Amino acid sequence: MEGFICPECRQILQSPEALEGHFSEHLNEGTGFKSMLSRAKDYTLNLMGYEEGQGGTTGSTSSVPSTSSSPVLVHWSEVEEQTLGRVYNHTKVFRAIRPKKMSHSVKEANKLLIRLDKLISAVIADIGTRSIKDIEKSIVPWLNDSNECIGCGSTLSIVSRKHHCRLCTGILCTNCSMFVPLEEAILALGKPLPESLPQHDFRFCEKCLRIVDSAKEEVRAKSVDKTMENDYTRLADARAKCEKLMHDYRNVAKSLRNGESVYTLERGNTMRVELIKQFRILDKLSERIAGINTSSPTQLKVQTNIRQSVRGYLQDNLAATAPLPEQAEITALQEKRVQEAKRAEQRQKEEALRYQATVKRTVTPQNVVHADSWNTKSRKTEIARDMARDTTRDDSGWSGVAIKPEANAHPLIEQREILRGYLRQAMRDNRTEEVDALKQSLHHIVDEINLLGLES
Repeated sequence: MEGFICPECRQILQSPEALEGHFSEHLNEGTGFKSMLSRAKDYTLNLMGYEEGQGGTTGSTSSVPSTSSSPVLVHWSEVEEQTLGRVYNHTKVFRAIRPKKMSHSVKEANKLLIRLDKLISAVIADIGTRSIKDIEKSIVPWLNDSNECIGCGSTLSIVSRKHHCRLCTGILCTNCSMFVPLEEAILALGKPLPESLPQHDFRFCEKCLRIVDSAKEEVRAKSVDKTMENDYTRLADARAKCEKLMHDYRNVAKSLRNGESVYTLERGNTMRVELIKQFRILDKLSERIAGINTSSPTQLKVQTNIRQSVRGYLQDNLAATAPLPEQAEITALQEKRVQEAKRAEQRQKEEALRYQATVKRTVTPQNVVHADSWNTKSRKTEIARDMARDTTRDDSGWSGVAIKPEANAHPLIEQREILRGYLRQAMRDNRTEEVDALKQSLHHIVDEINLLGLES
């Protein structure tokens, strides 16, 4: 049983206002809670042995009976401290009862919402063919066995009309009737609004109105969660696009500032415009998420953190949208790079010529024998073996077969041919690691041959 019970007649009332009206209208003991408290005070003093006038509403509260048969009123500070008695823990009982009560409450609320759904469908379908009262009574039969309002407890008669709640069919007076528009009732069920709706209000009691309001709030909370989820998904996608655009834009900007001709200025400017656009989308989405109305402190904190995180991200990466150089500046940088490349090539040729001149000066009659020793077969084999020793043999026992070089060839050219033979064998045997190492060694030898100008 729920509600407020009258201490005199044990009548069940639904609200404090109904209890107050019950006292003022039927008991004629004064008005409001003041009279109720005064009566309770007199009742308590009578139980303690006081007569009216000794400590009640008409006498002084300081009067104390002098006879030994009457109890003495003692101040609370003079009473000895009582020891705590036995303590009972009702948590287990509460946990055992609560699920059943909650299950019953949820079932009743679901029944009422199903009735509301049927009422809405019937009203929309038959609004022009039958009266509203006949439509509502066909869905939920009305009770006629009571003349007492379930809200305030007042007796209903011909003078005070009797009404019915459209969900629980309880009896209501005019003052206890609550009205909900048809549009709000549809929204409480989480259904979309049709294009045209008739003008109609449902009459509910206070209990059914609370159920409808709770359903409407639950639908609104789910809608807020869905909106926030969709916006956050779009925000994550926009942030991923920003990361990719920033990476590509940095490469383009670096290439253009170095005077390279891999990218064009037009492409760089297009990427910059797209990056700024994605930054604006991030800012708007975070602002929209932060502005979603919610009653949950936890969700509000999440929304605020998302907004602050995006603002910090935009501030940290604002330098990534720096403008690119002008076309004239890029052209000058490219020309400068071409001139530097030409100068580097010229320096390499000069160094090669100086090295050849140094070699020619060092070949004298005294060291001709030493120079000719490079053409001997044993020396050639030793050099080739030393260059390919680490790259043609592994733990599995694989080794290449040395290719016989041409006679009277330069040692570097002989080494190149030997390594090429090893490389072909390694590629044929699918020796991936040996192929990479041989290619690197062959690359160094070819560079040295080109530097010395041994082949035209």
